Amino acid sequence: MTLTDVLKDFAYLSVLLLVGFELRRRIVLFQRFFIPTSLIAGTIGMFLSQGWLGEVAPVYIPFSAGIGQWSGVLVIVVCATMFLGLELNKVGRDGMVTTFLAGAAHQGQMMVGLAIAAAFGLFMAVPYQFGYMGVWGFYAGHGNATTVGNIIQDAGLWDDAVGVGVTFSTIGILCGIILGMVIINFGAKRGLTHIKMSFEEMDEAERTGYIRPEHRTSVGSGVTNVSSLDPLAFQVAIVGAVVVVGVVIRALLMKIHPIMSRFPLVGAVLVSSMILGFVINKTALKERIDRRLMSRITGTSLEYMITAAIATTSRQIFVDYALPLVAISAAMVLVNLFVCFVLGRRWLQDNPFETGVGLFGMACGVLATGLMLTKVMDPDNETTAATCISTSSTLGYAWQIPYMVVGSIAIFTAPTVTTIVSAALLLFFLVGGEILFGRKKRAAK
Repeated sequence: MTLTDVLKDFAYLSVLLLVGFELRRRIVLFQRFFIPTSLIAGTIGMFLSQGWLGEVAPVYIPFSAGIGQWSGVLVIVVCATMFLGLELNKVGRDGMVTTFLAGAAHQGQMMVGLAIAAAFGLFMAVPYQFGYMGVWGFYAGHGNATTVGNIIQDAGLWDDAVGVGVTFSTIGILCGIILGMVIINFGAKRGLTHIKMSFEEMDEAERTGYIRPEHRTSVGSGVTNVSSLDPLAFQVAIVGAVVVVGVVIRALLMKIHPIMSRFPLVGAVLVSSMILGFVINKTALKERIDRRLMSRITGTSLEYMITAAIATTSRQIFVDYALPLVAISAAMVLVNLFVCFVLGRRWLQDNPFETGVGLFGMACGVLATGLMLTKVMDPDNETTAATCISTSSTLGYAWQIPYMVVGSIAIFTAPTVTTIVSAALLLFFLVGGEILFGRKKRAAK
């Protein structure tokens, strides 16, 4: 893959986003259900790709072989901006609650995935480990699904691991965005959101996504003078520096033990963003961060990431494993709904609906999916929802990464032991969360 290939893919994705935006602007159905442009664009790109339209027609969108890497790279950019200029003093009890909820969702998905895969294995050629890929696609997204799949394939254990993981990732993002928007609509009609989101009460810009010239506002401030360095370039350069620190952190971990070579860069960059964000907030360097421009960098990365992820859905993998893919995906969605909205309402004190929706999006895809959903309900970041799910994502790496690296091989070499450990972790999060947060919330009422 060359830079020219990257440029072409960028151009194709850009055209898809422009087409998706016009459809979102003109079709009331898309407006009424708050369907994001990236979802529309990605779906169009999927059906017009070589793997779909190209199977029956000579004309299709000629994405390069590297288009599948876009999601994993762009999520790193999103994570790099996560804590830059962000006030962290609002995170406390509910940040830890969300971490336990996220752990329960992760392990709940693992258990139902393995159980359903075992059931299908009785009458179909579906390996038990098929269920293991579900959680790494659904909860962890394309980046980790690819990482886990490559660990398995490099070990010569299962050739379809990457394809299955990426397909689960795309299904998860679709479920997260579509069902997330349905849930947001449901909550808005019943007054569960902290801002009014009635479609009839929305102005034209909120409904169509298009802002007329007289209502437009600045998306950022100029920290630097353009004669020296463009303000946007300065903020992008800061993001690049955060990624560099993440690369260094990962390299140091690999020096400690070679097994940490499986530690994904996205995890290291998220840690880097958190550390640097905390340090910057405590020094005069804080003045050099334009949080609004950082949000725009995040938003732009999200739009292209989601579009690319959906557009690269594999048709053949879905055809080969359609029934178990659908069954496991449906079960994992139910697990997420229970954890995010039943346990979430029971354990969370502040903004349980916004946090629950954000966590649902993250548990169905990646942190970026959850942040996109919270942005719909909380565009001005007035609640702790976005910060809580970001915190849970960061803290979750403490156990998810070792579990991922060891479990990816152990699920083949010692499936019984791995299953028992998975069940034990699920109990830890459920019982621990109830003891630490469920009782205290009831006592406070």
